[in-house]
Amino acid sequence: MFRISTLHLAVLLILAAGLPIGCTHTGEESAAVPAKGGVAKRLENPPRGAFGYSLVASETGAPLDVEDFAPYDDCADCHERQWEEMEGSIHTIAHTDPLYRNTAELARKEAGEEIYAYCSGCHSPQGVTTGLIPSTPESELPEVVKAGILCDVCHQVSRLTGTAGPWGEPGNASLVLSPDEERKFGPPGGDDAAADHGVETREFLDRSEFCASCHTIIHPLNGLRLEHTYGEWKKSIYAEKGIECQDCHMRSVADAVKVAETLEPIAVLGRSEPSGTEREIHPHQLVGGNSNLEVLGGSAAHASMAEDRLKSSARLEIEVPSAVRAGAGLEFDVVVHNVAAGHSLPTSLTELREMWVALEVRAEDHRLLFQSGQLERDGEIPEGAMRFGAIAGDAEGNVTYKPWEVSQFLWKRLVPARGAARDSFRVDLPVGFSGPVHIAAKLFYRSASPRALASLMGDEAFEPKQVEMASAEAAVAVRE
Repeated sequence: MFRISTLHLAVLLILAAGLPIGCTHTGEESAAVPAKGGVAKRLENPPRGAFGYSLVASETGAPLDVEDFAPYDDCADCHERQWEEMEGSIHTIAHTDPLYRNTAELARKEAGEEIYAYCSGCHSPQGVTTGLIPSTPESELPEVVKAGILCDVCHQVSRLTGTAGPWGEPGNASLVLSPDEERKFGPPGGDDAAADHGVETREFLDRSEFCASCHTIIHPLNGLRLEHTYGEWKKSIYAEKGIECQDCHMRSVADAVKVAETLEPIAVLGRSEPSGTEREIHPHQLVGGNSNLEVLGGSAAHASMAEDRLKSSARLEIEVPSAVRAGAGLEFDVVVHNVAAGHSLPTSLTELREMWVALEVRAEDHRLLFQSGQLERDGEIPEGAMRFGAIAGDAEGNVTYKPWEVSQFLWKRLVPARGAARDSFRVDLPVGFSGPVHIAAKLFYRSASPRALASLMGDEAFEPKQVEMASAEAAVAVRE
């Protein structure tokens, strides 16, 4: 297991200031700064649902029959468009994604079957509510259990329980499944007369609280918010203007950008099935920022859309003076703007997600004067880089990538929705130096570091894709 003690972390923070001679770098938490909140203590009576620590439930509390859940093919017979949009998405590989699979099996080994079932409450709700998870060996699970987030998961949710539940907010699969092959639940307007089954309206299918039921992850034993995208959104202008998760993540990348620019939802027309009435209907690509989807077993199309979404989310800016005197210091700021994400950048499991700036300052003859953020030989981000994400720690302050061990965040730096983060830099220019000076910056993102993947996946670790989200350049004249 990869661990760093609190003392070692402190040493790393000191070393983070060790920039090249003649250069200084300061910023808002530009090096690692301890996160607020302290250590989350283990709860005396951790809340439980009918199926363990996960809050996923059936209407009666009794286990469901696996036959209650239809495979994708059954739904695709009528809803071909929706299946074509969804096929290869992260939802369809939620249970089989190798990163999740390795992490979940490690959790089962180190933390026990109950924690494994807790994870599965979101990655295979049908497996938990039928009781097949965790009692059945992985090799013996029916395909419908291993199929990720089925159509029949989302469209058989009868109600949400998060606000009234033990955490007071959506999370940990706080939803109730009520399967019935003669009836599905749909958003307003979804009661299409052409449907072969009944359709009951559920307003929450158009609301962020529905997504947050699984995309908020609360440590079941100590209450620490491990993934809090919903909380980030709720504090943003997007929530204030009524822009829901679905308005961006169930839209094309181009439409999502328009929504972010205008803070107005965009209606998309379509049919739930070929003979149905044309009406407003959500596309089902459900794209986030996972550009590794093809490697993980999803589709190249979804990986490409994820990459496009990342490239549309941020803007990079370099603020510089028009000229500087030789022998003086060139001072400039690098600013990262969150322009099109309705939550922080990065979001989700921020102890895995990484976003950073690679910066170079060069003379006119291309001589390197300063650099920061270029990856080390082992693929890790160097100390002192302008970076964003989090460092998770266990109760003793050791760094960990294992969610079940996390009791605190040792450091966290995110760029809020419609917000910006700024770091300042200074490069000393020798007397007699002739200009101009060229500054180039690039903003990168990856879902996890090589070190994190090695910790969770061992020999099955893959090389994470590095996406260039944004870039900026500037030139400064140098005068005697």
